[in-house]
Amino acid sequence: MVIGIDVGGTNTDAAIIGENFATFKLPNEVGMAEVLKEISKKVDLAKEKVVVSTSLPLNLVISKFSEIKTLPILAPGPGLNYSNYGFVVRGFVNHRGELAEDIDEEEIEELLKSKQYENVAIAAKFSPRNSIIEEKIKKIASRYIEESRIACSYHVGSLNYPARINTTLINAKTKPIVYDLTTSIKKFVKEFYYFTGDGGIVPDIIAVENPSLLYNSSAAAVAVGASFLTGEKDALIIDIGGTSTDFVLLKDGMPKITDCVEIYGKKTLIRCADSVSIPFGGDSLIDGRIKPVRLDKPIAFGGKYFTFTDALNCLGYEIGDYRKSRDFKKDFNCEAVFDQFISVASEVVSMFEADKIVAAGYLSPILVPEIAKRCGIRCIVPEHYGVVNAIGVAVSKISLQMYARYDTEKGIASFNGKLERCPFRVGKIPEKEEILDVTISKLYEIARNIGADESEFGNPKILYFNSYTIVRGNMRRGLIADVVAQLEPGIRYELRRLL
Repeated sequence: MVIGIDVGGTNTDAAIIGENFATFKLPNEVGMAEVLKEISKKVDLAKEKVVVSTSLPLNLVISKFSEIKTLPILAPGPGLNYSNYGFVVRGFVNHRGELAEDIDEEEIEELLKSKQYENVAIAAKFSPRNSIIEEKIKKIASRYIEESRIACSYHVGSLNYPARINTTLINAKTKPIVYDLTTSIKKFVKEFYYFTGDGGIVPDIIAVENPSLLYNSSAAAVAVGASFLTGEKDALIIDIGGTSTDFVLLKDGMPKITDCVEIYGKKTLIRCADSVSIPFGGDSLIDGRIKPVRLDKPIAFGGKYFTFTDALNCLGYEIGDYRKSRDFKKDFNCEAVFDQFISVASEVVSMFEADKIVAAGYLSPILVPEIAKRCGIRCIVPEHYGVVNAIGVAVSKISLQMYARYDTEKGIASFNGKLERCPFRVGKIPEKEEILDVTISKLYEIARNIGADESEFGNPKILYFNSYTIVRGNMRRGLIADVVAQLEPGIRYELRRLL
């Protein structure tokens, strides 16, 4: 049995996929504790796998990015000047992952004494090969600020230093929110997973250290859920929520992915579902026209303001307490509001090359067929259309990316920034196949340690490989190899029988 939870802009959806299939939709104002209590009436949370999706922490941070004061501490070592990215300090790890110069503790302390910051971002240039510099700075920083407000760049990975700095800044601003959410969930569930923006799942501890993984996760969730429910591999998903409407392209059974997302004009290492949103949903305010504003839930659900949902009730639909919507109706032209939404959504659809649309969200059976009709595209309204996102969260498998570096001259290896003894003897020149076999075995080992079973392994993907022989005094002394391997995101189709 698996429990999927998706926290949207207005509502939190949950799906229990097991012998007793059940779904829930609760307003966000009730809080995560109430959502988990509701689920616990059906299942024992302590015994089941729980996966949570939420883009809200990152959305909140991005909306007030410059207001959250971050102290960036950078250790690039010799070479280019990175002072425009943050405060450059002494100490660095060289390109081979060796500690070439230690930090100056007093220098770090002077920066931290200012107290003119809410969080700290630490980025050393070659930390994915050895995280020792970042860990030393973090230890000092933890004397001045809680660890939940300190982000280290080696958790992000990749040697693209400028983009890694930018991503770590976002993580530092976001980490306190994700940490608090994780703490609240762990009052009910000892261990759980977060759903990521590329359609996979990771243990909570990984998401806390690298919360940028959660970016656009709700869009990814609805694409995965739509594929699972319909069996479609290529389609456009339209997800109509309370606050916004998302358009996500499904390619080969998974959401279309975009890399190196730009935030505030800065390139990051964020990889997530490629989606388009319009700021209109069921809770959008109606004031003559539909407005990109949410002030409250619809009158039909106990709110105070006339919304798009209420306008639909006045057109003859029966959503919630529809009589209250009709009693409240003022001099609004609800037909014009309806047409406005359909027109705007249809314009977005025309941006995509799609021959079918899959509907998602509680208003989708009303609105998506109209959009599809106007665009001349086939429409599919799946069963459980109201909780497609939560189902997508529940049926996804563990995704894991690992950066491995082997140095047989030094007899060391590193995996995601953590040094270990090299699995090859000192001086050996292993073949590419040997290196890949060892890398995949290590990837499986890490995956098992975070709760994956062999059914989730699939075929690991090698994203990058490079190696070269070290020659000194006309003799081959060893080999250096860099490998990036991944367990790709995907769907656990064996769960379909439980629906």
